[in-house]
Parts: sequence; C-alpha cells; structure tokens
Amino acid sequence: MGDIERIPTHIAGLDENMQGGIPQGHICIVAGQSGAMKSSVTFSLLYNAVLYGETSGIYVTLEQGKDSLRSHMSNMGMNVDDPRVRNRIAIIDLSDLRVQLDEQGMSNRIDWMGQLIKQLTSYRQSIGFELLVFDSLGAFFTLTKMENPRDEIFRLFEACRRLELTSFFICEMTGEDHKQFGEYGVEDYLSDGVMHLTMERKGDDITRKLGVIKMRHTHHRLGYSPILWSPEDQRFTIS
Repeated sequence: MGDIERIPTHIAGLDENMQGGIPQGHICIVAGQSGAMKSSVTFSLLYNAVLYGETSGIYVTLEQGKDSLRSHMSNMGMNVDDPRVRNRIAIIDLSDLRVQLDEQGMSNRIDWMGQLIKQLTSYRQSIGFELLVFDSLGAFFTLTKMENPRDEIFRLFEACRRLELTSFFICEMTGEDHKQFGEYGVEDYLSDGVMHLTMERKGDDITRKLGVIKMRHTHHRLGYSPILWSPEDQRFTIS
C-alpha cells in the first residue's frame, strides 16, 4: 500500500491517519445530513489540492449557482480569486443546462448520463483535470428524472474509473434512521471510499464530526472526530 499515489485531503489530522491521503483514482462518497458542511469540505479539498499540488479539478454543482458557491467559499475565507484557483478549478452548473433544454423542449429526450460522461471526457482530454467533485447525486437524479438511478450510478462511476479521475460524490443520508449512505442503496458499495459528516446537538451547541467509514487500499483511523474550519489556514482540522 505504500507505493500507491495519494491525493492529500489537506484536512489537518486526517492525512496523517490515512497514509497520506486518498488513493489516486478512487471514487469516494461524502455523505451527511443537510448542514453538515459536505459542500464546504469537498470544495476545500479541491481548493487546497490546486493551491499546494500540480493538479486541476472540476466542481459540478446542482445545489448552488456558480456565483453563490464562490461567494459562500469566499465568506469562509478561501481566496477564490487567486489565479491558481480561477485557472485550475472549473465550476459547472448543470441546473443552467436543464433550464436551457427545458426552454427548447428537449430535457425529456436527452440521455443525461451520456451527455454528462461526454462532457467529463471532453474536459479530461482538453484541460487534463484530475479531480472531480459532484454536488450532488440526489439533486442530479431529481433534476434529470432518470428511470434507473442505480444503473446510471454504476455507469457514471465506471466512466470516472475509465477516465482515471479521483472523484468525490456528495449524497444525503437516507433510509430508516438516516443510516443509509445515499438515496439509492448502492452508492457505498460501488464506491472505494465513504466519508461521513455528522452533526451532534447538545443544548444550543452543534458539533460537526467526520468519520472515514471505508477507504480501500488504506489503513485509516476508525471512529468520528470533531471537524473545524480555520479561516487563517484556509483548511479544516480534525482533533
């Protein structure tokens, strides 16, 4: 396992307990309830990867528009106007595409997954990006109204493996007592890694925690640790 190329998460306290980071080419799901900071954690991972490494990435958003996403991350203290960030992180808003297709009366006739994979393949060949954040799987299938989400998730994950992307797919906790990772019951076992963000309430206080439930080809610490954002360091820390 020592010879595997890894992508650091730049979450202080996590990489040290995960052999240096996430194996290159892994597909990870980042799961948690609303408000658990899934988007913030995954964007910060992408942000720090381009700041401190020779890489580039794409953030596919359906939950927030481009400007809203950039504003949110800027308010957290990330310098989204840094040329390295602007030039090496592309933000794609798929909801814009849905509106355009609706106006043309085409949204129900399109192979959404085929178009998405074609777009990712084109970007991979033209700009050579290596990291993908997809926010989120649930919103994508709600937007596109696909008939067989489980088959389409398999199709998307296989495309990411073929393109040799290190990918992070955001999803919700669902099922009985919200213990299922993802909406469709296949995301966790089709993926290589599962990162779970939780929120614990005690009186008026909320503590967010991160646990690595699964990470193939990696020795990692089990259990959950409090996760905090440091605006000064522009990164998350677990303790």
